[in-house]
Order: sequence, then C-alpha cells, then structure tokens
Amino acid sequence: MKKISLYIGLALFFTLASCTEYLDVKDKGQVIPKTAEEFSALMHTYLRNIDEGSDYAILGAYGTTVSYEGYSDNLDGDLNTTNRVPLYIGADINSMTTRYATLYSIIKDCNIVLENMDDRISELGKKTAAIAFALRGVCYYNLMRGYCEPYDKATAVTMNGVPLVEKFDMEGKPARSTMQETIDFIVGDLTTAIGMNQTDKQYRFDVNVMKFYLARTYFWAQEWELAAATAKEVLDMYPLVKGEEYVAMMKSEVEQKGNELLRSGIKKSLGYTELEFGYVKGRPVSQRLVDLFTEKENDVRYGMYFNNKLLNNKVLRSVIRSAEMCLIMAESYAHLNNTKDALYYLNLIRSHRIAPYTDYTEATLPVVDPTALITTDATGKALTPLLAAILNERRKEFYMENGDRWFELKRNGRPEFWWGYAGRKYETQKFLYTFPIPKGDILLNSALEQNPGYGEY
Repeated sequence: MKKISLYIGLALFFTLASCTEYLDVKDKGQVIPKTAEEFSALMHTYLRNIDEGSDYAILGAYGTTVSYEGYSDNLDGDLNTTNRVPLYIGADINSMTTRYATLYSIIKDCNIVLENMDDRISELGKKTAAIAFALRGVCYYNLMRGYCEPYDKATAVTMNGVPLVEKFDMEGKPARSTMQETIDFIVGDLTTAIGMNQTDKQYRFDVNVMKFYLARTYFWAQEWELAAATAKEVLDMYPLVKGEEYVAMMKSEVEQKGNELLRSGIKKSLGYTELEFGYVKGRPVSQRLVDLFTEKENDVRYGMYFNNKLLNNKVLRSVIRSAEMCLIMAESYAHLNNTKDALYYLNLIRSHRIAPYTDYTEATLPVVDPTALITTDATGKALTPLLAAILNERRKEFYMENGDRWFELKRNGRPEFWWGYAGRKYETQKFLYTFPIPKGDILLNSALEQNPGYGEY
C-alpha cells in the first residue's frame, strides 16, 4: 500500500514557509499541541464546523445539498431556474479544487494528532485518537467517492485511488494509490476507530457513526455481506421511526431528532435554512421524481416534500440517519440474490412511510421503467424489478439530503443527460461524475495522474 506523504499545492507551501520563517512571532495564546487537551481542541475545530453548519467537506452544509440536487435530475432544469442553484456539475467543477484541498488539510491535522500525541492512555487521549482515525477515514471516503471513478470489482487493484497520506512531508510527491488500496486504508482507519469504542456523543463521531461510514464504504466497494452486517448493527441501535416522530424529525430545521446519528447546523438558530430553501424554490421538482410517489395520499413524504406547484417543500438536510442503513441492507441482499431479506428491508422502510401499506412480493413489484435515467445497477447488470424498486425508494427517501441522488447516479452507470436553458445545451457527460484532481497539484507533482476527460481543460 502506498502510504506516503502529500504535497498539497503552492498556497499551502507558502503558508507553511511563512510559519517556518516567523516561528518567533506568535499570537498570544497560540500553542503547538503537546497535551491531549490541545490535540482534542484541534479535532474539535472540525466538529464545531459541523455543528455550526459551516463544514463543506466532511458532512457538508445545506448549501452543499442544494448544489448536489442541482447537479442531479431531482430538479427540473428545463423550466424556471435560478442562478443560485447550479444547472449542472460543469458550472461548479472548479470549486471541487477547494474541496479537495480542504479534505487533505483535515487529513493533515488528523495525522498531526496520530503522529505526535503521546497520550493514548487517558480517556481524553483515547477519545481524541479515535476521532482522528475516524475523521481521516471519512475524509478519504469523501475523496474516493468524489475524485475516483466508480468502483469496479474486476479492476479495483489497478484503477486509480487517491494519494494516501500518513505523515506530512513538504518534499513528498506521491502517485495515486490503487482503488483497492484506498478502500483498504479507509476500512483500516474506521475499524481502528471503532475498536477504540468512543461513545461520547459530544465528540459527534461515536462508535455508531463510525460503523455508519464503514457500512457506506463496504457498500461502495460492493462488499455486500459486510455492508449488510455492519448496517444492521447501526439499524439495531437506531430503529426506523414513523408517524409523528418521523414528521417531527423531517420538519426540524436544526435540532437532531429521531434516528439521526449526525447532523449539520445543530447550533444554528431557526431560519438557518431559509435562504437556501428559497433558492431551491426557483427550480421545479422533476416530474419523474413526483411520479414515483404512486401512493400519494398515503405516503407521509409526499405532502412534506412538494407543494401543489411542484416546488420543493422539504427542509434541506445534511444529515446521516439509519434509514440509509435499511436501504443498504435491502440492496446488498438483492445483489446477494437473497430476495427474501431484500424484500423484507424494502417493505420495512415503506411500511414506515405509507399507511395503510401492503407488502411488495416478487409478483407485485412494479415493472422496470425503460425510460428511467438509471438502467443498470452498480455491477453493470440490467436492473431487475427488485433493484429498481429499491433505488426508487432511496431516491424518494433521501431527496434534498446530502447529495445522495448524485452519487447514486454515479454508482449506477453514470447516465448522461442534458438540460436546455436560455438557448444553450448543458450536458452532464459521463466523465463529469468524477471530479478533477487540481491542476496546481499536478503541475507540482508529475507523479499525479489526472482523471479521464480533463486533459483538454
């Protein structure tokens, strides 16, 4: 495994050079971390950013959710639009350079903790080390999902992953690891963090949040049995909610409720979402998405999501909640040809949203829509009625949350589509699902290989 140091661009170089040159000129109170308390404070910087809704790299802020919804097919680009919501991914591709650098900056601080904090015995020291492992693993998960091609089990040992950094070295200029090395590194960090059994929710990334991200990683890597088993551990701890409890959770602007494990902006006041919420209302919801709600009157989500003008009515959310684990289990079992358990978990989530409800059976599953944007599953096979139903349920459940639809499109075939606006055609081509490695990094490090499709840009 290529566990080596990363040189992250000219800006960081000059920042660090300046710090080195003027070491004797420090603000009062500025310290070089030595104690567990000081290292803990370093990690809490990022936890506080999540709490305050100003994190755009780890969990994401509400503005992040708005952008990803604009990239996907959940909002209609053919009708009225607003410049505040991107029409397609190409409009924001340059901003991904900043996100890439931010993720590696967080990784750098995690490495500082793990390299230099001697106290691994005290409770505070153990908590801080667990958070450093967890945050590093989550950052690499986000880098892998955004800046690598979709996982392919047949070529994972040769396809590009991301540079893996365990130590900071100004002279280091690593090549990209393989996808499998990247996956293994993420699993290693999260597994190590889980083994430290961090349960203090004040540190946000407790053992269940870590298991949540581990299940996500296994799922992306098509390790279906491991994904299902890990997801079940989380779902058992955070069972699905329904009825008034579900409605209260989904309508809450800032307070973490129900089966939410982690949420952005919990320290914001009411009205936090108002600005971004208003922007989204400038774009009608896709009719295809609306039409998926075939049980309109009985589905509690329908009335919360849309108004009678097909405009968004759902509170924007950057959050992780256990409903995702339920759907990961359903899809994982479907890929394992375990139809019984796949149907069980698909029906489980639907029965918590639709009342009265009649379970799907193999015979009553809707036929696959031949005009749907997604036509193949994550392994490249044509969609079965069961997998199509699971993907449709996921699209409904996580609309306006976390950019989930965008990554589902990427994971399942990277379908190409376009919007027409103001006499111009905006096309989401296959290569745009994978964000570019920053040009500055490639200019400084010839060992870095750019992602396909960006050579001419």
